[in-house]
Amino acid sequence: MESLLQQFLKLKGKISEVNSDNFIYILEIKVENIGTIEDLYNGEFIEEIKSNDSKIINIGDLLNFKNQSISIEFVIAELEKIGFYLSLHDFVIDNRFEIPNEFYISQLRYLDGSSSSNEDIEKYKTLTTLIDRLTNKSKFVSEDHIRTLFLVQDNSFIEIPIDSIFYEEYLEHKNINLINQYIEDIDSYKEKRTIYLKELIDFLNNINKTERLNELILYFGEFYERCNTSFEYYLSNFSFNKIKLELDNSVLEYSKNIRAIINDSQSKLIAIPAAFVLGTSQIDYSKPLSFKNILIIISAFLFSYIISVFIKNQKNAIEIISDNLNNYKINYKRSKSTEFEDEKDLENLSELINTSYEKTEAEICRQEKRLKILQICNWGISIGLAISILIIRLFSSTKYL
Repeated sequence: MESLLQQFLKLKGKISEVNSDNFIYILEIKVENIGTIEDLYNGEFIEEIKSNDSKIINIGDLLNFKNQSISIEFVIAELEKIGFYLSLHDFVIDNRFEIPNEFYISQLRYLDGSSSSNEDIEKYKTLTTLIDRLTNKSKFVSEDHIRTLFLVQDNSFIEIPIDSIFYEEYLEHKNINLINQYIEDIDSYKEKRTIYLKELIDFLNNINKTERLNELILYFGEFYERCNTSFEYYLSNFSFNKIKLELDNSVLEYSKNIRAIINDSQSKLIAIPAAFVLGTSQIDYSKPLSFKNILIIISAFLFSYIISVFIKNQKNAIEIISDNLNNYKINYKRSKSTEFEDEKDLENLSELINTSYEKTEAEICRQEKRLKILQICNWGISIGLAISILIIRLFSSTKYL
């Protein structure tokens, strides 16, 4: 079923005179139009109907004027209720905060929903949608005198008055898409919405309260660039924080592996000093070359060999961890470098990776040095026992001479 607005537009008359509260509409009476005119008259859209000779026509006598031109005086305010507007300015002021379901603007010859596009209408819809989204994101809205939005974000606060005025004159066509994108951004996930609303507050904070929306629309390109810059900075920090967390987990894992090797070594390497104490206490220094002493020396060297094999295994395990760590650093840097295009960011990534593993690499070096010292001590005990027997034997032979 056709709406009353669509029926009115089918009259296809011509506006001849516009007054403050009404306009004169000239049309030729057709039989098929009489029903529409009667509906409009009964709905109080029409003040009076006149013939060509300016005589008032009774609504019931319209058929008598078939195929004749008549003038109809329409009430502007009533027609606006069904979506008919004479000018774009009147339409915008009357529908500043909400886009009507159906409307026609005579000045533009534009019917909403038609295939034709109009830049002025596009501006209106974009700004009205922006105002609606900002209203939804506001902490509260005041309707005192004019509508005022109160935006709060991260302990920042701002008032944005929105008057029923023609803001479209401040909007450049190139910024329409930017505003539509911004609307999507503040409807996006929490982090992005937070950043873009915070930038809005910061951008308008030093501007006179009554001019804030005007300035935002006028310099929207500059504002949106600031939003994108802040968001890119957030993403950069987020990426580095994520990488830092991954690196910390990796460092922890490598540290556990090193500690496991150390703990495994401690329980076994305690035997080195124990063997030294046991060996020295069991050697009979009065008979240096006795079978018992020779057996103790052989056992000491056999024990040193076994411990030496164990130390060598521990050293190999440390070297494997060190190689894995170096390979991990190289591969990790290569995999993450694609996320950063800026040379400075790549340098920061390299520095972050190197810094994260400094302590781990230093611990690996210390463990390698300790294993070398243990190896020296291990063989030194056996060699020391053998030399001590030979020295005692030498002194004993010299004494008897």
